[in-house]
Amino acid sequence: MAPSPFHPSRKSATEKMASASSSSRIRRRQTQAQAEEAQGAGQDLLMSLPPEMLDNILRRLPFDKLVRTCCLNPAWHRRWESIPNLDIWFSAGSNAVPDARVLWRCAAPVRSFTARVRMPHFYRAARWLQALARKRVEKLVLKFDNPWFSRSAGVLGPALFACRELTHLELCGYCHLPRAPHGFGGFPNLVTLLLSHVAFPFSGGAAQLEHLISTAVDLTELSLNDVKTSHFDDAAPAQRCAIRAPKLRVLKLIMFFDNGCRLSEEFPLLEEAIISIDDLFWTPDYINTFRRIRNAKRLLIETDSIQINENPLQGISWKFQNLRVGHLSANFGKLPSIMSIFSLLRSAPHIEELHIEVEITKRADENDEDFANGEIDEPESDDAIDEDIIKAEISDDLFANLKHVSLDGIKCLPNDIWFMKFVLSKTRLLESFIVTFGYRQISKSYLDACTELAMCQKASPQAKLMVRLRDEPDSI
Repeated sequence: MAPSPFHPSRKSATEKMASASSSSRIRRRQTQAQAEEAQGAGQDLLMSLPPEMLDNILRRLPFDKLVRTCCLNPAWHRRWESIPNLDIWFSAGSNAVPDARVLWRCAAPVRSFTARVRMPHFYRAARWLQALARKRVEKLVLKFDNPWFSRSAGVLGPALFACRELTHLELCGYCHLPRAPHGFGGFPNLVTLLLSHVAFPFSGGAAQLEHLISTAVDLTELSLNDVKTSHFDDAAPAQRCAIRAPKLRVLKLIMFFDNGCRLSEEFPLLEEAIISIDDLFWTPDYINTFRRIRNAKRLLIETDSIQINENPLQGISWKFQNLRVGHLSANFGKLPSIMSIFSLLRSAPHIEELHIEVEITKRADENDEDFANGEIDEPESDDAIDEDIIKAEISDDLFANLKHVSLDGIKCLPNDIWFMKFVLSKTRLLESFIVTFGYRQISKSYLDACTELAMCQKASPQAKLMVRLRDEPDSI
């Protein structure tokens, strides 16, 4: 006889399902508890490390992620605040905007602070500086993001001048420095000063910049890129800013207008100089600038060579005895620009590397696509090359020590081809000759130029000839 469905030893289907569901919940809770226990054990293990070792690990985190460690468990709530000598920076692509109140919670000293300041948060920079000055920050890097169509600029607060421990100050983007307080003694520990698109928009701005530089007695790197030293509406001539820094090793001086900055002494320890001061063309200050940097080992000269009608380096009468590497921008369509290359070589008897960025004068009716494909033969403004005159002015020892030459932006125009053939025929110690053509695809002009260069290489058979298209790998 079959047992009754109501027999006590028989469970209903509903009861079985409820029991299974209950067991599943219990297993999930156990698994979660085990995971939390393991995680807690791992955190406890990390917290059990010596404080110095744990600090060293946490210092490697971006600041936005470091602050979030406070959410791990109660033991981590304020752990990050006790780490001294922090390098504060933010994750790549992070839109985090640090709150000054968070900076106040950092332990002193703060070794460095690097942040990108985006609109409309420019006002925050002044608040950061108040906290960072109290934390004795040593390295400060602020990069202001100003859209090209915006005329707004970041304004740094006076707390900047309270950051007396600074060894590295880098300000980029359009920002305004305030007037320094009376009695400001400068940044005596400053080693690196990099200013790009920075303005001193008040009377006496040039004097304040001069004071910043001269009081940094150990300054080794100085970069002034498009720095304005007066009020934007001031039509008066720029006041002079005399640059004195006897320990300087790297100098970058770029002027899009005359801001009054002048090199007032030589720099005996200078290793590298980048100079672009077109606004001083045809003035004694232009050549005098190069006189002051005669000790440089590496020199980069940028000019708007399309506009020049005279050799800008013609007045050099001394020798760059230490110069080994030279970078120039040049326009082979203009004879004065070509002669400036020879002027540099003449004054640098020991130069071994020559790198030239080639510019070109384009006709008003030129089609950019045809130009890029090599279908334009020669601009109408090219100066004719008189080889007899050039050879009369240039001695063979001008290229005596050249070992490496590179040309970027060549267009296979007659003057371009002449210059390359001329250099190959004069160099005897040449090891490499690299030519990057300004075309993005192979054209007849490009192939013809390669053929001519291969023939010219016979004059310097020991040199490795490398030819390539722009944005293309080496072709040969």
